[in-house]
This record gives sequence, structure tokens and C-alpha cells, in this order.
Amino acid sequence: MIRMPNFIELDSSVREENPTIILGKNILLKIIEDPDKQTFLRNSTVKKFVSIPNLCNNEMRELIERLLQQETYLTAPSFVQALMQGKDKLEALAPFLQWLEQVLTPLKESKIFKAVEMDVQGNFEKDEFKKLAEQSPDLVADFMFRVKGEVDKEQLLEYERKLLSIDKEIAKKTGFNVTVPSVLFVCPKCKKRLFSNEIASKKCLSCNEIISEEQIDRIPISKIPDEMKILWRSNLWFEAYFANLLRKLDFKTWVGIHAMGASGILHEIDILAIRRGVVVVGECKSGKVTRNDVFNFCTKISDLKAHVSILALIKELPEPETREFVKKNPAIIRLENMGKRKEEEILVDLEQRLSLKT
Repeated sequence: MIRMPNFIELDSSVREENPTIILGKNILLKIIEDPDKQTFLRNSTVKKFVSIPNLCNNEMRELIERLLQQETYLTAPSFVQALMQGKDKLEALAPFLQWLEQVLTPLKESKIFKAVEMDVQGNFEKDEFKKLAEQSPDLVADFMFRVKGEVDKEQLLEYERKLLSIDKEIAKKTGFNVTVPSVLFVCPKCKKRLFSNEIASKKCLSCNEIISEEQIDRIPISKIPDEMKILWRSNLWFEAYFANLLRKLDFKTWVGIHAMGASGILHEIDILAIRRGVVVVGECKSGKVTRNDVFNFCTKISDLKAHVSILALIKELPEPETREFVKKNPAIIRLENMGKRKEEEILVDLEQRLSLKT
């Protein structure tokens, strides 16, 4: 008989944690979900994005990284743009000196620079800077408004063209457009970008001029939705994408939860999945994996007593010794170099290896 998972709400004394009980073959797990994270993952744009075929493939990830970088050029303050373009100015001395002046002048004139004791090389104590920034947000704001710089419409259009070109390439491969229409607000007097608090207060903090909503210049641009940037930078995209793969194999999945082990300790879990009573715990790593990452995962799955565990890696394990260590644990399915593989191949391999262990 197929035994499906049961979900039992605990009594009111623990209701604040919003726990769920997962009942599998000879295993009972208490899990706690993060409501904010679950709401985020239910966002229609997020769901569509993590459903893109071959999302973990190196070629697709490189395209998305290029898109994110190009959007930074489009919306960053002129100070940041100068930093990002600085490497292109090193070929000749005059352009390099001009770039250096563009970078350093706003910094030297800012209140936060003057408030932090610096040596002749421009070094400072990071803790002192952090403390100052936390205690005096007005100093940080002063710096940001100084470095905004005038909006160069010609340069902006060039950034926009490159951004849409990359997005078009992604859409051609996936049928999904990442960017959405947006607007850049510009002060009509000093021609610098306006932040939301300036628009709300109807005052440009760069030139200290009062501006009405009707006076504000509006430049149509394209941007990547904030939820997409959060999803990608947090590694949550890989967890949600891999959970989608498991659902294609008829698993019920949970992403980004905490589960209580036999020791009574709550463990952070990337993916929890169940199919026909078999409980699977997954760990997803899109970047570099250390030996400690692997050892911590092994400790976690030992305490959780899951039937099967999956170590899903975009790259590969750090060294042969760690790979051999994982091989000796029969409950671990090791999926390395997923960035070099196609989705269909991953699904076939995963189903075969899960069948052997369940």
C-alpha cells in the first residue's frame, strides 16, 4: 500500500512556530516553514523563472549574470559606473587620471569621508566605518547624493540597448523575458537621478531645489524585477529549481525550511521531499564547495535520519578525498557538475539513482 505524507497541526502551545509533521516510512519529522520565504516563492514571476529549462546550465547562468551586470551599469550612480568602467581606462594615462578624479572627488567631498580618520593611502578601519554608517545614516545619504552624477541619456540608451540584447538572447532560449518596463526619474534642474525619498519630499538633495511632480523628467528604461535579483543572489533560485526537478519525479517538496533532528536541534534544510513514504533531504550549492560544507551536511542528515540525501552541485567537490568520503555514505546521492549537464540527463540520472536507494 502506498503511504502518503500526513500533515498534522500541533497544539496551540507551539502554534506560533507554524510547524508541520511529515510522516514517512519509519520516520517522523517536524518542519517549520518561513512564511515570508514561502510567499516569495509563490510569486508568479519567481515560479516562472525557476521553471526555465536548463536553468543551472553554465551557458544559461552566464547569460543571467551578464544581464545583472548590465543592469548595474544602467541604474548605478556615476561613481559606481566609473569604477566598473575603470579597467577600460588603463590603456592610456590621461583617460585613467580623468577616471581616477571622477571616482575620488565625490568621495573626498563627502561628510562620511571627513568623519572617518584616514591615512595617506586612504585606508580606514572597517569597524569604525560600519559603526559610523549605522549611527549616522545621513552621512551615507550625503555620500550617495554626491556620487549620483548627471544622467547621460546617450550612455543610458547604450546601456539599455545592451541590456535588451542580452534579455532577447535569454528569451530566445527560454521563452521568458527577464526585464520589465520601468522609469528613471531625473531632476529637471541638476539632471541627476532622483531617489524615491526625493520624489516623495519633492526636493532634490543633490541641488537642494524644490521640484514638483510635473517637473520631474522621466526616462523609460528596462529593469530586472527586485524579486528576481534577490532570488538569484541568495542561491534560492537553485533550491527552487532543483525542487522543480524533484516534482517532475512525483515528489512533494518544501524549500528553505527548518527540520528538527533526533537530537532536538533544528537544522536549516535547502530541500525536503517525500515520495511514497521515502523522505529525501537535499543540499544545493551553486558556488564553491568546501570540505566543511560536505561534513556539515553529513552531520545534518545523520541527525535527521532521512532515507536518502542529495548533494546537488553546480560545480564539483573540492578534492578527491572529499569525494571518496561521500562515496562511503550509501545514503548520499552525489550530483556534481550540474552546470555542464542538460536537464533531461539530470532527471534520468536522478530517477535511476533514487530508484536504487528507495
